[in-house]
Amino acid sequence: MKKFIPLCLALSCIVLFLGIIFKNEQHLKNSQSIYVHLQPVDPRSLIQGDYMVLSYQLYFAPQKLNRGDQNNVDPSDSDENHIFSGHYFDQVIENKPSVTAYVELDQQKKVAHTYFEKPKDAQTVKLILKNPDNRHRSLYPASNSFLFAEGLAECYQQAKYAEFKVDQQGNAVLASLRGEHLQDLECENKQRWRDGFRSERTEQLKCKLFTITDTC
Repeated sequence: MKKFIPLCLALSCIVLFLGIIFKNEQHLKNSQSIYVHLQPVDPRSLIQGDYMVLSYQLYFAPQKLNRGDQNNVDPSDSDENHIFSGHYFDQVIENKPSVTAYVELDQQKKVAHTYFEKPKDAQTVKLILKNPDNRHRSLYPASNSFLFAEGLAECYQQAKYAEFKVDQQGNAVLASLRGEHLQDLECENKQRWRDGFRSERTEQLKCKLFTITDTC
């Protein structure tokens, strides 16, 4: 009987892994893309390989602000105290591990404003935010870090937006990092091209060194 225990554990792991894949595929199939402006920080981890810590600009706006006033607010302005007291938002999210927010998108599906109460005069998308320390500026959707293959830090430092796949319940999955114009950075493809080029150059050098002209 004991000899079947490792087999059962292996099968359980496979089933669990397939379940996670199926869940993610279903999420991607039944979700839409939104883009959140980000500020990447510290792109390297010596223990886990390369990664990027992500800080998001969600453009929080108070519920009482009417649409006429919102149009006069520059969303690139990081000093939001002229719109509201940050202490108010910290009280709203206090001791909540996650917060349901409502994001208003522009024509490119970039987050333009974020509300804690659904506004009546704006079309919004529900988005669940994680709350690590009861400060509204620390709220983030899905993940606050992005792992990537070693050697791609320079490429991903060009990222300006994070693409999230969001379902109707507000659950989000970090799908990719995008450039200033939401273009795909294609970091992995660039790395494969460089690796292929280096491999080809290495083979050419070997041919010259060992004069193996028949196989080169």
